[in-house]
Amino acid sequence: MAMKQALAGIAGAEYVSDEPETLKKYSHDYSLVQPRMPSLVVFPKNTEEIQGVVRYANEQRVPVIPRSSAVSFHGAGIPSQGGIILDLTRMNKVLEIDPRNKKVKVEPGVTWTQIQDELAKQGLMVCNPLLPHRDKSVLTSALEREPILITKSEYSEVFLTAEMVLASGDLFWTGTAMGKGMKGRNFPDALIPSTRLFLGAQGTLGIVTWANLKAEFLPTMDKLFFIPFGRVEEVAEPVYRIQRRMLGNECFVLNSFNLAAILAEDSLRESLPPWTIIQCLSGLHRLPEEKIEYEEEALMEVASELHFEPGRTVGGIPGLEAKILKMLRKPWPGDGYWKLRYKGGSHDVFFHTTLDRVAEFTQAMEETAARHGYPSRDIGVYLQPLERARACFCQFGFHCHPDDAREVERIRRLYLDASQRAIAMGGLFTTPYGPWADMVYSRAASYTAVMKVVKDALDPNHILNPGKLCF
Repeated sequence: MAMKQALAGIAGAEYVSDEPETLKKYSHDYSLVQPRMPSLVVFPKNTEEIQGVVRYANEQRVPVIPRSSAVSFHGAGIPSQGGIILDLTRMNKVLEIDPRNKKVKVEPGVTWTQIQDELAKQGLMVCNPLLPHRDKSVLTSALEREPILITKSEYSEVFLTAEMVLASGDLFWTGTAMGKGMKGRNFPDALIPSTRLFLGAQGTLGIVTWANLKAEFLPTMDKLFFIPFGRVEEVAEPVYRIQRRMLGNECFVLNSFNLAAILAEDSLRESLPPWTIIQCLSGLHRLPEEKIEYEEEALMEVASELHFEPGRTVGGIPGLEAKILKMLRKPWPGDGYWKLRYKGGSHDVFFHTTLDRVAEFTQAMEETAARHGYPSRDIGVYLQPLERARACFCQFGFHCHPDDAREVERIRRLYLDASQRAIAMGGLFTTPYGPWADMVYSRAASYTAVMKVVKDALDPNHILNPGKLCF
């Protein structure tokens, strides 16, 4: 009761809750991470209230778990040791749009729906991952380093500078935002602490109150191509060749399960090719038709050399190009998120590797699924070339009915087994959620030791989201 009263004095009584139904909502998410109830939930409206809550928690040695998204899939915001959930969704303002310098300044509660709709009015966008949930915080996506659909290396650094509250309650600025007279500037590095230190940290090192994100101009023209393949082994070389020629913007690969899920029609799986490269050629404001024309000519040269056929659709689906283009730079529209359509629960094993190794990882995931009685045809696969295919993000999705305890337990065992196998094969897990933390950090003793030094320096009382990463 004393804690509730103290926090009500900071954020207002109506924005502090210990109601059982509210606490239950924050005790779990769509992941397989073990649920745990928080003690309280606080809904701050500004930086000063965040500072007040964090200072109180630091004095009382109470855990604080920040959450800026209304939806979560990986357990990063589940309170491992109870404590205070700091729900940042009220802080949902787009603070500044700067077209000249191609940046946008946002609070943590701004969703993908908000940001893309607002930026589109000025012919801009933030480069997005594959069909993010409409309620996902754009800031959370950037902090979690979700891969973007555009393979250009110059587009890859979405997160620029930020302001954050440290465990002491003091403010901290990253990159050139720290310099006198430079707060709010968008250059990420200047021989002072970088934003990268805080990426993927799951709120264990600081709580971001605003950030500058990189914006890009929306293309004025697009032309989408679908390149079908029967085997995953055939995918790597075409992508490598296309990216060496620096063709197009968005480029990614889906298997038939995921493409059917996106098209909201499971019956299409039988008519779709097993694997499809989706390649978007785009033009901006200067000579867009000419740019697309010469890029298409180069794409057809690659197709001729490697004997594949780019088309404007696959599986004979009418209007497919228009449908995918409509979704490409937006969050998932409406209810019924595409990953949850099949059974209501989706659990992804994702990591980085190189395209030439995708086939062996795919075989390993299928073999692991077979051992657990899970059909390989029900694995959703998404491959995202990164930085002109220098690397590749691989995502394997396993599905279950969340209300079927036996099925959930089977998927839990499969998920852990598949994760261990991928790590043993050299898959790079850059965001070690939940059980992945022990798998990753037990293999990196020296790195783990450095991380603990950083944690002790920034959060000596270990109040910020304890139990995550190696802390």
